[in-house]
Amino acid sequence: MLNFYDCIANAHDFRMVGLAALICAFGAYATFAIGVHACTMTRGAIQVRWMILTVLTSACSIWATHFIAMLAFQVPVPSGFVLAPTVLSFGVAVVLVSIAGWIGMRSGSRRMAIVAGAVLGLAISAMHYTGMSGFRVVGDVTWNPLTVAVSIAFGIAFSVASALSVGGRANLRVIRPAIFFVLAVCSDHFVAMSAATVSYNPAVSLPHNLVEGQGLAFGVGVIALLILASTLTAYALNLRSRLRLVAERTRLQEFADFSVEGLVICDGDTIVWANRSIRTLLPEGGRDCVGRALTLLLPTDVVARLSDTVEIDATLGAGPSATPVRVISKTIQLENRPHTVVAFRDQRERLTAEAEMRRLANSDPLTGLANRARFNEAMEHRFASRRAEGRAFALLSLDLDRFKQVNDAHGHAAGDALLVRVARRLEAIVRDDGLVARIGGDEFSIVAAGTGGPDGVRSMADCIVEILSRPFVIDGHVHEIGTSVGVALSPHDGTTATALVRAADLALYRAKEDGGGTYRLFETEMDARMQARRDLEAALRRAVARQEFELFYQPLVDARTGVHVGAEALIRWNHPERGLVSPAEFIGVAEETNLIAGIGEWVLHEACAEAATWPPHLSVAVNLSPVQFRDPRLFTIVASALDEAGLPGHRLELEITESVLIDDEVEVLSLLQAFRQLGVRISLDDFGTGYSSLGHLRRFPFDKIKIDRSFVSNAPHDSDSAAIVRAVVSLGLSLGLATTAEGVETEAQRRFVADEGCDQIQGYLFNRPTPVAGLPAAFRNHSRNDPCQSPDFSTAATAN
Repeated sequence: MLNFYDCIANAHDFRMVGLAALICAFGAYATFAIGVHACTMTRGAIQVRWMILTVLTSACSIWATHFIAMLAFQVPVPSGFVLAPTVLSFGVAVVLVSIAGWIGMRSGSRRMAIVAGAVLGLAISAMHYTGMSGFRVVGDVTWNPLTVAVSIAFGIAFSVASALSVGGRANLRVIRPAIFFVLAVCSDHFVAMSAATVSYNPAVSLPHNLVEGQGLAFGVGVIALLILASTLTAYALNLRSRLRLVAERTRLQEFADFSVEGLVICDGDTIVWANRSIRTLLPEGGRDCVGRALTLLLPTDVVARLSDTVEIDATLGAGPSATPVRVISKTIQLENRPHTVVAFRDQRERLTAEAEMRRLANSDPLTGLANRARFNEAMEHRFASRRAEGRAFALLSLDLDRFKQVNDAHGHAAGDALLVRVARRLEAIVRDDGLVARIGGDEFSIVAAGTGGPDGVRSMADCIVEILSRPFVIDGHVHEIGTSVGVALSPHDGTTATALVRAADLALYRAKEDGGGTYRLFETEMDARMQARRDLEAALRRAVARQEFELFYQPLVDARTGVHVGAEALIRWNHPERGLVSPAEFIGVAEETNLIAGIGEWVLHEACAEAATWPPHLSVAVNLSPVQFRDPRLFTIVASALDEAGLPGHRLELEITESVLIDDEVEVLSLLQAFRQLGVRISLDDFGTGYSSLGHLRRFPFDKIKIDRSFVSNAPHDSDSAAIVRAVVSLGLSLGLATTAEGVETEAQRRFVADEGCDQIQGYLFNRPTPVAGLPAAFRNHSRNDPCQSPDFSTAATAN
């Protein structure tokens, strides 16, 4: 009896054993190189052909290794192989290897890889024992079942390891599974050979159709050449694939590095690749993220929600250096395995831009205070919170006094600087839970909570008025303005934002009516007064459209001769319900609503047309509102009125107040000089009640000064009023200006102003304002008075 294991140790040609191992190694390398190429680089029918080559290479490797190893052993008894089992063993290898390859290709899961490896191990064992079934010797061959089981187990174990090690890094994806495959084939073969025991039996004879060593050597040689050719092909393919993969990865890296978005590719939860941009998003210590878990970059809940259809806002990294990003993911097939591409879009610029847009949308660009939109939002929020929590608050509406003079005198730059200073002072007054807003122009609003009721808000309003009345020094110029404040309390004065704003505006309007530089709390009668004003404005608009106006005239007489020298045109409103309405009631509204422009134009045309019917020595005086001087058409209107009436310019006298001169001295001076070119005379009305600047009398082309009735009515008994009248007349004489005394109602007043040297007299002593039909006969062209005739003053007064 000859133990086969002993024969391996003592009778093997180890050169042939080495050749068998080398052939197996070449075949294993060729198998996995071609297989990887087939799975990653090909598709469709081409892939099928490459997989067939993979199966044939693998089967040949297993078969050739087995039979070369058998040739390496010289049995001391005659032996050989039956052809049919020998050929069949190759077919068994082809079939089972095909099944293993099919299973491995159809699923990328670990479980199916184990199944595919187990089938491959069975293929090795089945080929071996099918081939050994055709082995014949002069004697008997017996098998140890336990050793047979161990050989099969070795083959399956190493084959499973080979299947599980497929993939991974490019330089190991072929080498590693090939090593396990060689171990599977060799361990299966030699452990299986140790399970066989050969006993010499001269009674056993060999069949006549055995394949002897030479024939087997020829077949093995052909197979070995096939394996060598496959190996060379596989190496070329593998080299080509690696070069292509390197080129593709280089292009991908260049393309990805060009992207402004941070990109990483994850194999499962592990980052296997990252572009350059991701490093700019990560803090200094975390920029080398390859090989790390994705959860180290993103919160776990964000990673769990990643999908191909969802964009998620998150932070990249942790702590104060974390970067806000928008995360987008996509699953791709890379190297025949699913990978996840995660893109990180930097949101810092967008969030900063959005924050700046929100700030600009809710802030006044000049002062940085809240704008009207932010104010409205805050008001709505206050009312919502008041309903929820029962808290009251106050609203203060502010309008700066004398701000326009700063703008006009020093330019808009100075005005803007002043508004900024005002904003800073208001912010210093209001508490942190309050809101200061610039509504527009020189209008501000303050939403104040926790003021302690009416007493507290009065204290705040007092403080605001006092603080804004302090001088402002801007570019070396001292500006003294002030403010008017209207105060409304919620919920007492309004239960909605609109109602409370309206109440504060009414209180502000009352503060301005009272002269400005003060504050007023909202009172119920303010609403009624404002409603009456709105009704008056609506009626006035209708009056302009319907021409419900009429001119009254108050004559002017020469103070020394008593001869009529002209008349002043005074407008009256024939209200359909109220009758005649005094201009004192509606002129202010007309100026505020700019209806004065149309009314003033009508007065000029009517007065000039009427004066054209008077004797040529009589003139007509027309008052001009300061608002009319803002109309660029004023000169054209005056010239047109004279031209249409055929009235010489010297018979028209335009009366203006000093407030006209404050707005824009240069423009007003140019306009007055243009009027003088037409021959029109200019009279300064209400002298002594306004600024009364002597500089104005010197710089502007006035022809006459009108002394206000408030001084004349108290003279001559009031010494102060008499002194003022005397001074004005003396000033007129010194400057070569005529003087007119208004409001003369008594004989004593007439004598006083005449004795003082006043040139003209106007008042109830001679005529009250009257319609055209009530004018004295001197105004009728067919009964012209003698300029030298002096009428009886008492008779004139009685008659009128």
